[in-house]
Amino acid sequence: MAVYVVGDFLRETRLRRGYTQEEVSYGICTPASLSRIENGAQKPGRLILEKLFERLGTENNLFNSFVSREEMELYSAIQTLIRNVTDAEIDKIEEQVVLVEKLTKDSYGLESQYVLFAKGELIKYRDKDYHKAMEWLMRAIHVTLPDFNGRIPLRNNLLTYDEIMIINGIAILHAKMNDIMTAIQLGMWLKEYMENKIVDGKMKTAKYPMILYNLSNWFGDEKCHMEAFQMAEEGADFCVKYGNFVAFPILVFNKGASLAELGMIDEAKKYLHQAITILEAMKKPKRVKIAIDWCKEHYDIEF
Repeated sequence: MAVYVVGDFLRETRLRRGYTQEEVSYGICTPASLSRIENGAQKPGRLILEKLFERLGTENNLFNSFVSREEMELYSAIQTLIRNVTDAEIDKIEEQVVLVEKLTKDSYGLESQYVLFAKGELIKYRDKDYHKAMEWLMRAIHVTLPDFNGRIPLRNNLLTYDEIMIINGIAILHAKMNDIMTAIQLGMWLKEYMENKIVDGKMKTAKYPMILYNLSNWFGDEKCHMEAFQMAEEGADFCVKYGNFVAFPILVFNKGASLAELGMIDEAKKYLHQAITILEAMKKPKRVKIAIDWCKEHYDIEF
């Protein structure tokens, strides 16, 4: 019988971090399946393997596991779907959802979580029906976190990156429906989770600054401008440390906007000008115009 060394790595990482098999496997596979994987008696599929690594707070950079050409094709289609959702490309989301559903062949495993989430995001972008979008995102999160009610953090649960992405989407919908405090509560849960449970990696570098950006916006909406500044500053510092310059200028802009709201106009101008200059250097003319117009309209600051 073949013995798969990935099991040793999973077991050693789990034990080192003090997690039970039940905590790591919850919603992904049964504890008995994880036990077989750890003992080398069962080879996990690619998606299950990645989710187990993510629950352990890391990324799968060592082991690739494709059972068949069909699984490889499905995995590639899912990654494309995630990119489409991230980039808010509505037409491409619709096309890719059809493809992923065709490839899953009515499967209701982990793959369905991506489809449900994508459909919810599509409704949010295209129809602006936030209540309907929330229904789809709740269906998506319940694939692996059936106990989550959409409002109260499950602080005892381990999370995958997909779960973090969906919960962040749920928080955004709460904010769009003017339930800012629930959005902040969920955002702070994700912030603290990523700080305490997830080691450095590509996904953390990409997602963590946007969670801080959202929190900065929501604290600003609640007139908590010092807290908004602190969130933006933490996010900007993280971007510099880990080289994520996609989110950097909008976080710097939020620093300036928060200071302007606090009446610190001279200091605010410095950060607002920096943000606009960076956006110009990144050749983002639409964002530059939005930033300049915002400064003029809200703070009577001209650039």
